[in-house]
Amino acid sequence: MTDKPRSLDSIPYDIFYQIASRLDCYDFVNLSRVNRSTYSLTLTDSLARKTIENSLLHTKEGQTAHRNRSGYRRAVGRLFDIKEAFATAQPFSAAVLGYGSAFIYNGGSLCYVHDDEIRVLDVHGAGQIEQVLNICNILSRVIPGYFPNDDNTQLSLMHYNQGILAFLVELTDGEEAWLLAMDVRRRPENARTGRLRFRTSLQSTRRLFVRHNKSYLYYGTHSSLGYHGYQQWAINCVDLKTGRHLTRKPIELEDFAGNEIGQTVCFGVHHDHLYAVSTQVNFEEEEVDWTSFYIWVCMSPTGCMKQTKRDRVLRRPNRIWRRQHREGPINDSWADLSLRNDEETERLTILECRREWQNGGSDNCRTYYMQALPSPEEIEDKGREHNSAPDSAPLPLPDEPLTKTLDSSNKPNYDRPRKRVCRHYHTEYEPGSDPSQRRDFILAKTKYRSYNLSASTYVDLVNDPCPNSADLVPRDRLRLRTVSRKRKCPIDEETGLLYPRSLKEDDGTPMEHSEERFVSRGIHMWPPDGPQEN
Repeated sequence: MTDKPRSLDSIPYDIFYQIASRLDCYDFVNLSRVNRSTYSLTLTDSLARKTIENSLLHTKEGQTAHRNRSGYRRAVGRLFDIKEAFATAQPFSAAVLGYGSAFIYNGGSLCYVHDDEIRVLDVHGAGQIEQVLNICNILSRVIPGYFPNDDNTQLSLMHYNQGILAFLVELTDGEEAWLLAMDVRRRPENARTGRLRFRTSLQSTRRLFVRHNKSYLYYGTHSSLGYHGYQQWAINCVDLKTGRHLTRKPIELEDFAGNEIGQTVCFGVHHDHLYAVSTQVNFEEEEVDWTSFYIWVCMSPTGCMKQTKRDRVLRRPNRIWRRQHREGPINDSWADLSLRNDEETERLTILECRREWQNGGSDNCRTYYMQALPSPEEIEDKGREHNSAPDSAPLPLPDEPLTKTLDSSNKPNYDRPRKRVCRHYHTEYEPGSDPSQRRDFILAKTKYRSYNLSASTYVDLVNDPCPNSADLVPRDRLRLRTVSRKRKCPIDEETGLLYPRSLKEDDGTPMEHSEERFVSRGIHMWPPDGPQEN
């Protein structure tokens, strides 16, 4: 007599614990919904704590649960709901938070300018009370010669992070510019010294950027002239605890091309260090070229005061393989480049959107690419290895007809093509999908576009006029459009076996994560279309 198949909830608890403790939040919540028994088993914080520690520890909810040593199950459920809301375009609610002439949103907080006030609201924490700062009162106290009734004053919000807001103030038609950093929390850390953390007059605001955390602020402009005759980035570092510059003079990023923030270059602060990334290898584009790279540098706050050997290693330009040019042309108008923190690993990650004609075909679509960057400690270790090892010779150019057209004035870039695992890129449409089922919008009708890394979701705000409108000129209708994906079951349904690692390293060893498979969850629009009229 054969034994009856046993259900999952009937296995010993220690085995169930070992299974559940290795699940991400999607699998954990889906497991809890199998039946009442598994739901009861997954209510305990001991199981949910493992899920938080494995993949969600660096989220706001994960940090709160870890700090309080409780609420792990609630954190898993909340994070699952947030991811699903993005992936399926089903927001919990839609509300008008305020009206303003400028705004920025970062770290779950909304900062916007309304009339003569700067308002800050904790949206992620469902805050009910705004922190309000009067612009005229602030500027009259911190900027010499400021007149509250001056109509030529222009205020631009630059960056917000960890309760500190940096903004630019331009006076008298741009002839005078000030950069300010204010602590906008209800209870500033240094209440005795006031809210002002930093103030400086700027000589140039050309492509000004600001990035900071609660300890250090970096700002730079594309205003320094290099030895080669091209403009370079000049960067300053400020200690926000003292409000003083750590740089005696701006630090120039030599041989760092790229000038369009968000398209060809981006900046971010990670572990108190400033990272700068560019998609341009040279200041002049090569007519004959093979390979494109990410060029990146890292600056430490201590390196801004003194030039130690460690700081020279950190500031050394590095490059990571990006793509081969033969992969197809790129539509630069859709380019998007940024730096994000990975919630699972806490690594700083390059996130780039490219709209490509794959392999030179007639069909083009967007793809988001993810590339992790090393931490400052890893950069330092790699620098020591580099100094102890002999320099490797550049790879010879491929034996192609175009190679014969080059002379000594050309500086082509070539490296072997690299393999990408599926988790490091997300194509908007799966290969072979029916083009008639797509819902594409031109760039002019795409008012906002981004990518939610934790939910693996394209997020677009599009203008989609109602097709059944009786108006002669269709009225604008803003809609949320999302395209998401999810991991497939690791078991192949046809063979009943685990998917093998399909890619190999150059030395023949299987590539990590190459066994993962993903499937599209389709296109979702919100608000949904209403029922068709008869």
